[in-house]
Amino acid sequence: MTESLADGFEPVSFEQWSEAATRGDENLALMTLLENGVEAKWLYTPEDAIAPDPAGLPGQAPFTRGTRAGRHWQIRQEQTQPDRGRANAEILEDLNGGVTEITLRFDRAAREGLAPGTDGFSASRGIDGIAISNLDQLGEVLDGVYLDMAGVALEAGAAAPSAAALLAAHWRENGIAPDSAIGSFRYDPLGEIARTGELPCSPEDALAAAGGLAAETARDWPKARALAVDTGIYVEAGATAGWELGIAVATGVEYLRAAAAAGLDPAEAASQIEFTLAVGPDQFLEMAKFRAIRRLWARVLEESGVAAEARFSPTYARTSARMISAVDPWVNMLRVTTAAFAAGTGGADGVTVTPFDRMIGQPGDLGRRIARNTQIILQDESSLGRIADPLAGSWYGEELTDEVAKAGWERFREIEREGGALAALRSGLIATTLGGLADEREDDLNHRRRVMTGINEFPLLGDDGTEPERADLSRVEGDSARLLEGPEVPGLGRLTEAAPSERLAVATSLASAGARIDELSAAVAGETFSLPALNVRHDATPFEVMRRAARRHEENGGDRPQIYLACMGSIASHVNYANWAKSFFEVAGVETVPSGALESNEDQAKTLRDGGFELVAICAGKNQSPEDVADLVGRLREAGASYIYMVNSTPELNEAATAAGADELVRNGVNLTEVLTATLGRLGVEVKS
Repeated sequence: MTESLADGFEPVSFEQWSEAATRGDENLALMTLLENGVEAKWLYTPEDAIAPDPAGLPGQAPFTRGTRAGRHWQIRQEQTQPDRGRANAEILEDLNGGVTEITLRFDRAAREGLAPGTDGFSASRGIDGIAISNLDQLGEVLDGVYLDMAGVALEAGAAAPSAAALLAAHWRENGIAPDSAIGSFRYDPLGEIARTGELPCSPEDALAAAGGLAAETARDWPKARALAVDTGIYVEAGATAGWELGIAVATGVEYLRAAAAAGLDPAEAASQIEFTLAVGPDQFLEMAKFRAIRRLWARVLEESGVAAEARFSPTYARTSARMISAVDPWVNMLRVTTAAFAAGTGGADGVTVTPFDRMIGQPGDLGRRIARNTQIILQDESSLGRIADPLAGSWYGEELTDEVAKAGWERFREIEREGGALAALRSGLIATTLGGLADEREDDLNHRRRVMTGINEFPLLGDDGTEPERADLSRVEGDSARLLEGPEVPGLGRLTEAAPSERLAVATSLASAGARIDELSAAVAGETFSLPALNVRHDATPFEVMRRAARRHEENGGDRPQIYLACMGSIASHVNYANWAKSFFEVAGVETVPSGALESNEDQAKTLRDGGFELVAICAGKNQSPEDVADLVGRLREAGASYIYMVNSTPELNEAATAAGADELVRNGVNLTEVLTATLGRLGVEVKS
């Protein structure tokens, strides 16, 4: 093709386009605010280019364009099934189905270091994770896994160093050479403070342990990683992309310092850190975020004296829990697909996709299969795994990356001025700031400035066709007694006396001798440190509260919450208003019953009376007269309507309805939670937060 696509068209200047786009309104900004401090213009031109080659080359510093250079990213799947036998079967199925790495999420009893025989252990066994306490139980879970081919990542909270000892012992028991073992211990003590508000020792001791674990892992397990910087909790608490990046870099710097104190040089320390960012459905913003984190981290490592070729740490993505809903969970598939697309094309080294049914129970076979197949389709059928940084060179993409990077760097500097990530957690800077951002986000969702399909618009009422799977804890009920039957392991005092950079080896030998994860954790525990945990704010929560209240009301014998839609005129004239009202009221679980095209206002009143409706919303097309609308309001009131809503129409019709006694005008921009909670209250439904 030799001719230009613009051949035959008259050239259009930016001024001409701007005039047409704004329709002459000089006050209209030609941009959209993506989040505070980050804007997207409506049109980008060559004048927006920030540099001839702003992102450099794939695989080279500052690694804005990624480290994979067209290779597939790792497909990492999280396993949370409490029953070890079933967890093993699911892991093997995932690996045979295309997963390349697995994450083992230890149950709450293990993560909190609870001892068998205690009430806390009994209450937490098998909750939110796999029931693993010792080497034998880990062996049950990993039986048949080729440990030199499939990477194993751990999710063990404050007990991560002890879980690392179990995994290292398992490697050795299975003859895996130290330079062949692939894994990530994922110790993130600052993230644990943010999520749970507790550590079994002081933060300073935890950072020293993190540095020691990094040094020992680098020495003894060269293909494993010790530390993680996981931003999921911060995003769940309200972080924007800028704050997420700022916190990630600040936390990474804390771990660099801890590793340096343990004797690692900055390049070795960086290789021991794994970043995991939460990825949401805003495609271009998320792509820019992953490009920006590598650029920012390369800058930190440059200032730390690291050679250009080593200025990176692996960067993983996990689809954000903030966007996963329990209501209409099928829509979660759409959100995680867009998020996985953004992470993959943004250069993530690995991606974990949340099963669509994660919020309604234990992920089932379908949820896990769709989660892994989503990535396989993106990689192989869409060929995204073959493309290195498709956003490169885009005027929009490069400028957006630059804006996000600058926002992240400024947040990082703010945290550093506070004294670092730990100091910012202690002082409340992070909690206060993220709480304010969460309030803003919730307000946007409540006013539909930010839309969430199935949640604050286009909800699905009735049976959604899902069958929640409950975790079967019967197979782990006897764990406490069985674990207590094991012989006492001598030598735990050696772990207490060991230096942080020697603990992994000592703990590994103790694990091989039968030591439990709670015993290993207790041996190095100090005085418990506590701080208020960050407040998790999922996007769907306010709307799910209303939906649960409506469902509970009906299950307890109450009438189904309903509202009558009095639709005026022909279907063609009122359908848009009726559809808007349906989407609006059903957000709260209030079923809408449309009238259809009735002959007269008398028919509307009769239908209302015969149906026994108390609430009504008038949906009047623009071709109705103010007199007809006023007459309908009166007739509906006489027929027994206790509360009359007017769906926003023309100013004349709105005024006529209000003057005739309509109680409330509903339109785009009202606070959904406030209006709909009151609607439920009028129907006798109590909404409890």
